[in-house]
Amino acid sequence: MIAHVAEAGEAMGRVVLRFSSQPPNDIAIRAALQVAQAFRSELESLFVEDQQLIDLAKFPFATEISLNGKRRHSLSSTAMHHQFLAMFRDAERRLQAAAQNSEVPVKRSFVRDEPVQALASACAQRGPWNVVALGEALTNNSCVVLRDLFASVMDTTGIVIAGPNSKRTDGPIVVAVEDTERLPGMLPAASRLSELNGSEIKILITAPDEKTYFDTDAELRLVIADQPNVSIVPRRETHGEPACVAEQIRVLRGGFLIAHFSSQTIPEVGSLRPLLAALECPLFLVR
Repeated sequence: MIAHVAEAGEAMGRVVLRFSSQPPNDIAIRAALQVAQAFRSELESLFVEDQQLIDLAKFPFATEISLNGKRRHSLSSTAMHHQFLAMFRDAERRLQAAAQNSEVPVKRSFVRDEPVQALASACAQRGPWNVVALGEALTNNSCVVLRDLFASVMDTTGIVIAGPNSKRTDGPIVVAVEDTERLPGMLPAASRLSELNGSEIKILITAPDEKTYFDTDAELRLVIADQPNVSIVPRRETHGEPACVAEQIRVLRGGFLIAHFSSQTIPEVGSLRPLLAALECPLFLVR
């Protein structure tokens, strides 16, 4: 994670909060600020005017259709540019309001590029210790988006996102793990976030089978033996079903969920529908 960079005082650890073609999400903004606070890093808001949409609007056949299908009008790159500017101004106002008392240094940059490439370039400029945050909410097809981000943006340690039903950033820090292999990267992040408001840390074991569950449980108890604010969520049979895992997450009423991408919690392929229906807090995905 970026914790050791922040502790060393090096000017490399930061959160890159990207805004692009989707409306800004207030919980996503608050989550990005909390991660920056937790790691004592700066936040860069990256406003990306989507080059692909601008190029598409130049074609004479490009038409915008209203949600009810009753109205349509031709697209123009000029009109789309103004739409981007209006959305960015809205995002900027929301960010300024949220950051007012956070003591997080905020920088701003504007680019016209493909959104994933813009993130890759921004992160590469400052070294590998970046956390990416998306200013829009997750959708059911976000598996593809997340897979593309992790494959293309190499200089990042994790991605922070909010779901469409996310409504809080206070509450216990929930860490969803299938085994202990990635726990060394997840538990320090949870500890940093919990220090902001004294939250508990609850570890949810999402192992795919009974043997892995009990092996992981035994190892975890050794790791957290001297950490009174960390506990393991009592076992509940999930049968490997994402909907069962999602329901456990909902019941815990977390303020933040930390999980590994390509796991039972966040699959690399398939639908995120069960998780999105249950997720009421931001999600911090680690590699």
